[in-house]
Parts: sequence; C-alpha cells; structure tokens
Amino acid sequence: MTIPRRALCAAALLALATLPAQAQTWPERPIKLITPSTPGGPPDAYARALADLLFKELGQPVVVENSPAVGGMVAAQAMTRTPADGYTLLVSTAGMMTITPNANPRARYVPADFTPICQGVEAGLVLASHPGLGPRNFAQLAQWIKAQKTPPTYSSFAPGSPAHFLGYQLAEALKVEMTHVPYRSSPNQITDMVGGTAPLGFVQTATAGPQIKAGKLVAYATTAGQRSAELPDVPTVAEIGLPQLQTTVWFGLSAPKGLPAPIVQRLTAAHQKVLASADFRQRMATSGLAPAAPLCGEAFLQQMSAESARWARIVKATGFVAD
Repeated sequence: MTIPRRALCAAALLALATLPAQAQTWPERPIKLITPSTPGGPPDAYARALADLLFKELGQPVVVENSPAVGGMVAAQAMTRTPADGYTLLVSTAGMMTITPNANPRARYVPADFTPICQGVEAGLVLASHPGLGPRNFAQLAQWIKAQKTPPTYSSFAPGSPAHFLGYQLAEALKVEMTHVPYRSSPNQITDMVGGTAPLGFVQTATAGPQIKAGKLVAYATTAGQRSAELPDVPTVAEIGLPQLQTTVWFGLSAPKGLPAPIVQRLTAAHQKVLASADFRQRMATSGLAPAAPLCGEAFLQQMSAESARWARIVKATGFVAD
C-alpha cells in the first residue's frame, strides 16, 4: 500500500517538531561515548575520565565503547549515520579528523560532517634518538643527518600519523632525504628505539618521557607551542628554528551533525566544567595529557579545517595512501 505524500510530510514535520522538546529534557537515558582506541590507550584514558565526570554533570551514565578499527575511521563513519539526538557521542582525534580524510580515500568525511563540541586534551610529540647515535642537541643531530651518505631512517608510531609526516617535514627543512619506518603502536616503536634498532623518530611524550629521563633516549625538541612540563629542559621546535613542525596530538568531543543547540550548549558547559576539575587534570597528567585551551563549537571546527589543509599538502607531497 502506498502511503500518501501528504501523510509522509505530516510525519516528517511531527518528527522535527518533537526535537526541540526532546532537547529540553535531554538526557533521559544513558549516553554512549565511542572512542577510537583500544582499552588503556590515550584516547581511552580521556574517554573514561570524561565519561565518569560527565555522569556527575548530566545525571545519566556515559558508557564508553571502544572502536579502534582503521584508526577510528570506522567509528567516524558510523557517526555520520547516527541520529543527532545526543545519545551517541564521539571522541574525535587529530589523526581521525585531520589526516585520515586526506590519506585514506575510503574515509569520505571531513570535519564539517560532525557537530564539534570542544577540544579536550593535547600532548606534543618529541624528536628523540638512541644515545648511541651520537648527537646531544638538535644542531648536532642536523649535522649528523646531513653527513649520512645514505638516507637515514626515522620511525613513527603509526603510518599516516603526525609522527610520520613530521619526519617528512624535518627532511624537507634540512633539504635531505629520510626513510620512514612505521610501527603499529607507540610501545613497539619505543622498544626498538631503546634497543637501537630504529634509533631516531618522533615519539609520544607520555611513552618516551620515562626513557628520556632514564638516559635511554636523547630528546632534541618537542612539538607543542610551549615546553613540556614533563621535559622542561627540552626546547620546542620553534626554539630550534622549525616552527612549521609545531603540532599536538589532541582528543576532543564531537557529535553527529545537526545536534540541537540546547544539547550542544549543555554538553559544552559540562565538558568545560569537567576539564577545569582537579580530578580530571590529575587523571590526564598520569597519561601524559594536558587540558587544551578553551576551543569549542565553530572555533574548534575552524582549527580542524586548518589542520586538515596543512596535512593535505604534506600527505600529497609524500604520496602516502592508507591501505
């Protein structure tokens, strides 16, 4: 039986009319928070701390669901098909939102396909090496790299990650060729760096910090805008004359596109209250993460779009295509 067009239109209008009312009473049931990480990974640490504290702010449980497939691309794609009712949220990451859409032709999404809530936490990377390499500061490292007769190698914690493309930018700045050695996780990368198998690379500060303090790795520069609280004696990339390498790995909160404004406003206020709490800051510090500067809504989207444009150029220059 064919449903009359008039009846279909009336049903659609009724559904739209109920959205504002539902938004005013949100949340009335548990909320699902999807994180593109295995349990225990940095995005998962942010997600679980956020979930615990949002429960106190919103009065409903926030249940974390891990979806690490394809670096979070599968989770992001699922969110583009999810109802914008506030009951499914996403931990968005720098890689997922700004690199993957440029590096993986199967992604088929951009930052504007989501409702940006707020950036949450961030951490810089650190350029480091095995002590056996020889250099003790960046000037010495640059000389060493330029003196090699064959292209030296550098490692990253994942192909298509910021660490991968920062190595390309380093080679570009020094006007040399370097060969990328990708790993599948930060712990695996660190193990081989400490062992001298892959002596040079950009690594996550939280993973590399203890090894640097123990003298098992030498740190040359960090990539955030300010010096790392964990490695205060290590200069930033801007301080060594390479501001184009400045970047952070960040995690934030996003929702399906079209989330009603009242829900956006409540989530934004709750998220920022969580970030300001001593409990949250302590939990993030143990994971090597720091609350990001206030960046919500349109400003958050603009930053993601700008970062996406930056990585698009570099991805194209490297010829990298995610498999």
